[in-house]
Amino acid sequence: MELHDKIVIIGVTGYIGAWVAKQLTDLGYTQIVGTYRNEAKAGQLQTLLPNVNFYKANLGETENWHEVLSGAKWIFNQGSGFNPNDKSFKDRGRTKEKGIRMLLQMAVDSGTVKKIVHTTAESTIAYGNEDLSKTTFTEDDWTNEDREGLFDHNMVSKTMEERAAWSFINSLENTTNIIMTTIHPTHVMGPSFVPWHNDMIYAMLRGDRAMADSQLYGVDVRDAAAMNIALMKSTAANGKRHFASAFKSTYSTLLNLIKEHFTDEQIKSVLGHAARIIPGEEAADLLSHCHATSYYQDMVPRMLNRVVYKTNYPDAYAYKYIEPKTTVIQAMEKMLQDKNER
Repeated sequence: MELHDKIVIIGVTGYIGAWVAKQLTDLGYTQIVGTYRNEAKAGQLQTLLPNVNFYKANLGETENWHEVLSGAKWIFNQGSGFNPNDKSFKDRGRTKEKGIRMLLQMAVDSGTVKKIVHTTAESTIAYGNEDLSKTTFTEDDWTNEDREGLFDHNMVSKTMEERAAWSFINSLENTTNIIMTTIHPTHVMGPSFVPWHNDMIYAMLRGDRAMADSQLYGVDVRDAAAMNIALMKSTAANGKRHFASAFKSTYSTLLNLIKEHFTDEQIKSVLGHAARIIPGEEAADLLSHCHATSYYQDMVPRMLNRVVYKTNYPDAYAYKYIEPKTTVIQAMEKMLQDKNER
């Protein structure tokens, strides 16, 4: 990428997208275009990043996309097609398929787009597995979106979306030979650049409820953004899928870290009554009656700390990842700051 190339960030108001825009700005790129759905969020982000040009555009709808992509060379896709009327996981997947295919076709039609870095998720790699002996996953693996009983719509819809994207890229429809690289973040944590995002710490640990302890792989949102940029610049990354993962931890470890560094009042302000965590082995025993289900086969190995994510490309992101203690503390500090400023 040259500093004056036109760069498009789809979903610029998102958790990772806003950091991509911030980091590109700091690196000196001058023609950054961001797409958004929410006017208020875009207006607020515009005040923080006045050099970014904002366009309202939805994947799956044609409005404004010609102007957004005209002359663009590089696309960071943080977005997906969305239809509030979708009823099933498969419905959501078909909407996402339509959105990504539309985007890629318009990129071809632009005649200028060279490469797209598409952010998807670990959920397209490591779930729906029917081989109970398999506990190590790499970028060569795919979630089985047709597995009965998958419990998270992202496992289905994001997998369908990514398969549709690779199908287009590798087909004769890709007449301009656009290159694609995908990035698969694990649990994304860390301080939001904008005040309307709470990270996975909030999603995982908030609320007065019981939850099974489990291993988790995580990555700081700033590293996820920087890895997007590194993959865009790397020719070695072309045509490949990449885990974005910095550390392995557990829910209980993260909660204990929070309790060590923040008061009960601060924790309650952010998380409410923090979740009560059941030890993994105890939770696995409680679930033994449903051992034949996809949920059990996906989650119990994680409760017992047996699943390994191993990237095929450890050098794809040549950077020392932010360690989890810093990520968690800075995430909590930012959420407290955002609450206090409302």
